[in-house]
Amino acid sequence: MKKILCIVAVAAMALAVQAEEAAKDDDVGSIGVGYQGMFLGNLLNGVAVRGTPAPIGWQVELTQGMLDTDGGPEVDLLVLKGKAYYALVERENSKLYAGASVGYWMVDLFGADIDGFSIAPLIGAEWNFAELPELGFNFEVSYEITELEADGGGDLGISGINVSTGIVYYF
Repeated sequence: MKKILCIVAVAAMALAVQAEEAAKDDDVGSIGVGYQGMFLGNLLNGVAVRGTPAPIGWQVELTQGMLDTDGGPEVDLLVLKGKAYYALVERENSKLYAGASVGYWMVDLFGADIDGFSIAPLIGAEWNFAELPELGFNFEVSYEITELEADGGGDLGISGINVSTGIVYYF
């Protein structure tokens, strides 16, 4: 019985050492999932799946927003975006990148269905701490041009500078 317990103890120690060595592996994956939101208070926040921009990256994000008006109906907004990046500068813990996004917008504005597309050139940066290489923090500045069309006619064009931030966990 003592031999069996000794073998089990040695095997458990070997597995613990192996697990510790595997945990020290700094090989962080290039695909992550996390948060992406615009600087508009709590109006436009969403989830993102991101491929790190090193040197070419991408992101797909789903953003949702809702606005209640005083005594009136609410406004619902859903945006699905795809982004492509190219890293201009790559450092050990940071990347400066440029790219573009294309988005599909769905808006329920006072009961009217409005949808359309947007395009935006962008520039941004992503960085992480050496102690936490799996967490990527990013910010982006873009000039978004959005063309929306209401059911039954009527167009709405929105354009302007957007700033967004995000946190992604890379697997």
